[in-house]
Amino acid sequence: MKVSELLHLLSEKGASVTLRGAEGGADPQLLRACFDSREVRPGDLFCALGGYRTDGRRYLSQALERGAAAFLLQGEEHHSSLPYLCLPEACSPVEVAGLAGFIAHELLGRPSEAIWVGAVTGTNGKSTVVHLLEHAMTECGVATACGGTLGLRFQDQEHAILNTTPPADVLHQWLSDVVKGNGKAVVLEASSIGLEQGRMSGVAVDCAAWTNLSHDHLDMHLTMEAYAKAKAAMFLELDSSAVALLPTNENLRQLCAETRAQKVVWGCNTDHADLRGNCSFSASGLRLEISGLFGEGVILSSLIGQHNAENLLVAFGMMRAAGIPAEAACHALQSCTAAPGRLQRVAPEFRAPLFVDYAHSPEALERVLKALRSAFPHSRIGVVFGAGGDRDKGKRQPMGIAAGTHADWCVVTSDNPRGENPTQIAEAVLEGVQSTDCPSVLELDRRLAIRLAVERLLPGDVLLLAGKGHETYQEINHVRHPFDDRVELREAVACLT
Repeated sequence: MKVSELLHLLSEKGASVTLRGAEGGADPQLLRACFDSREVRPGDLFCALGGYRTDGRRYLSQALERGAAAFLLQGEEHHSSLPYLCLPEACSPVEVAGLAGFIAHELLGRPSEAIWVGAVTGTNGKSTVVHLLEHAMTECGVATACGGTLGLRFQDQEHAILNTTPPADVLHQWLSDVVKGNGKAVVLEASSIGLEQGRMSGVAVDCAAWTNLSHDHLDMHLTMEAYAKAKAAMFLELDSSAVALLPTNENLRQLCAETRAQKVVWGCNTDHADLRGNCSFSASGLRLEISGLFGEGVILSSLIGQHNAENLLVAFGMMRAAGIPAEAACHALQSCTAAPGRLQRVAPEFRAPLFVDYAHSPEALERVLKALRSAFPHSRIGVVFGAGGDRDKGKRQPMGIAAGTHADWCVVTSDNPRGENPTQIAEAVLEGVQSTDCPSVLELDRRLAIRLAVERLLPGDVLLLAGKGHETYQEINHVRHPFDDRVELREAVACLT
């Protein structure tokens, strides 16, 4: 697509864009959009976005040196001999990012329109639902890719990413690669921050699902209302041919009331939903009986807890929206194991059940502890956990309260302190635990805390190591040091055997 063609396309979209630097008749062919000057290739349109930490216009010369064919930026000033598309200075960063995502989508030939795309948002459960969908749809013969906290994955190709939802240029390029690799479906985690920053812009979503909403990310969104609206924005952008899977929560449904998509309300152990699930639990897993709009079925799963029953129900609904028959969807979901770091059992040969989970908010911690309580009703449950630094400070004491209320004993330790003082973080968490009268100790060294907890386990006890899940590092003073809770747990067990 040439610059002039892109200008015409943007004008038809109603964008206020002017063309500068093309006085000599320059009208280069554009191959793709790129937001990172270090990744620019010859023929790229470099989108100099106004970032949250820096301004992309600072890197125009670097993009030019790497072969950029044209620029997209805000302001009228002249920057080089290249043509550049100018947006008004009054445009917000979100508006600019959204337009850049649309451009990335168009320049790559609209790859998301060539495959079925499912997107999952919610405070908890995104990674698990995406993991379930990738496995189950592949089992049903649909070549499926997935993207989220665990990275971008298709067939035997995996790419680590820094954010749950990558920037739109990276996302569209990956979607293009999936299409070229004969992929037929993609399932994505859509984080509230990613949605608010326009990283999903231009992606044609066929089915969007909302798992839940609870306290998290208020350092970014400030209020729960703003947090919910950031997630609801994805549903308001859906086309009339899409499906919106919404929880029974009336407030969340009201936020999505204006969506053009078909609304399907899902819920477990309720009669007031279009897609219903009734579940029961044991130490070996769960039984989920499904009924409603998308047909009937039963899933016998090795996954544990109410939250995983909900994750399975959402995954079933998305598979049905993708055209997978109910019986095949149930059969494929039944064979799924836990996602990495999501109630993942470690060292099963040990005398006590040991689990690692990513829970790092009060509600997530409560959910996973309740899941273990339902699976092991006669066991003592211990938990090792902390809270992250440079994040929402308001959830630290509530995390301690959640752990103290639902566990039998706690070891409070350090999580990812990042740039904060680990002692201050842990003391805030410990204050919450102590308000519940749950027995607790403080050990800032996470490795020692894990070993201390393992040593005090009695036969039949259950241990949860929460907060970091799949992560393979611990970030201290903004430096990431190798650290994997699953490895540390196995080593602690090995020291006792």
